[in-house]
Amino acid sequence: MKRFEYAGLTKELHQRLTLEFDALKEQHHRTLTKYVMQTKQCDRLQARKYCQRFDNVIKERSKMSPITLEDMREYLTEGLVNDLQKHLIENYSARRGSCKPDADKTNAGLTRDLFIQYRKEIQELRSAHPNCFANYIMEVKGCSNQQAKTICTAINTIYTELGVLTPRKVIQLEGILSKELFGKIAKHVFNKYEWPESLDSEVDRIYLEYRTKGDLGLEKESVKRALYKAISMGL
Repeated sequence: MKRFEYAGLTKELHQRLTLEFDALKEQHHRTLTKYVMQTKQCDRLQARKYCQRFDNVIKERSKMSPITLEDMREYLTEGLVNDLQKHLIENYSARRGSCKPDADKTNAGLTRDLFIQYRKEIQELRSAHPNCFANYIMEVKGCSNQQAKTICTAINTIYTELGVLTPRKVIQLEGILSKELFGKIAKHVFNKYEWPESLDSEVDRIYLEYRTKGDLGLEKESVKRALYKAISMGL
């Protein structure tokens, strides 16, 4: 049953999304859940939840949200991801049922100093790897060409202040930025934005590997609530 026309997208964007996802399901006929388990490195139950969320958008049972797009992006072409992201930035509203990151994209949601450092390191990397930045990312991240292109898109989105640096994008930047800058950026972003439960293990790992002065992530509202509850129960 359709509840949200075109999942909150334009007809053209929803048709493109449907075509690409139908092609993905055809390519992985009867093995889509297993493919999601491999790409997301999750168990079967979690993979089924991903597939159900994606299917709900395709069948117009729920709206496309920024978080769902982030989870879908590795299965879509770069061009479609960019167009969907642009549409959501311009049209998605928290009042329609989601937690949209700060609308102000100045400095990509970072402090001015962190943003300047970020741009400087990206400029240096581009100069060191002209015409082969995606190949460099593939080597550093040990990922596919498609995944490297997705990371390039995220890097450019932040660099040009077309979007804010979200927790998922922070994870994508690991290994690309210097350890010192990455730690500072991770602390800033994880303390500023919520993230989906599917990222909890990665956020925990990054906290342990790149921790700086202060308690990274402890300012997250859900963490504050959990700590308050634990204290009130005498734990």
